[in-house]
Amino acid sequence: LKSFGCSFIFGSELHDDGWGTAAATPSQFSWPALIAQHYNYQYQCYARPGSGNTRIAESVLNQLQTAEPAIYIIGWTWTERFDYVQTDPDCWKTLTAWSADQVGDFYYRNLHSQYLDKLSSLMSISLVLQQLQAQGQRFLMTYMDDLLFEQQWHCSAAMKLLQQQIQPHLHNFDGLNFLDWSFQQGFPVGTRGRHPLEAAHRAAADYVLNHNLV
Repeated sequence: LKSFGCSFIFGSELHDDGWGTAAATPSQFSWPALIAQHYNYQYQCYARPGSGNTRIAESVLNQLQTAEPAIYIIGWTWTERFDYVQTDPDCWKTLTAWSADQVGDFYYRNLHSQYLDKLSSLMSISLVLQQLQAQGQRFLMTYMDDLLFEQQWHCSAAMKLLQQQIQPHLHNFDGLNFLDWSFQQGFPVGTRGRHPLEAAHRAAADYVLNHNLV
């Protein structure tokens, strides 16, 4: 089982992730890891905290190149994150709306738009979906940002086409993303980054298994 996404798939703030240290490693208590344990599958986590959807898509496509059978669990993140690479293709950087540097300030003041956020995320998801289906891989895709399917503002015919294509293949938890669902269920979250903790991940794994999503 291979997982991809940002900190919510990585398992940030779970007790074994080494939060904030150079030794930070993917948690073995995240909900994808627990599903792998349920099936007695090897678990490989390619999620990285802070990733945007372009980086997530590239990571999935790199693994699909191997063509080995696997369950792919992908957690798409917030659309406003902007991924870029300066020199080394293995050295990604991501801007967020709260990036406290000159690059982030310039991008969000001069180049950023909600339309491009949505369109580029939808295109990334669409491409990954097509490749997963072409290879016949088992997969589960969840998402954090409801803006992916918003149509009242900053939308176009092209965007609606992509939304219609991918929406049947994206899931969440009782209509909420993992974080909001964890809050609704009353599960504790971390004090440093407000990530759901072990109880929420255990419940999310049970939710996926009980609903036969993988």
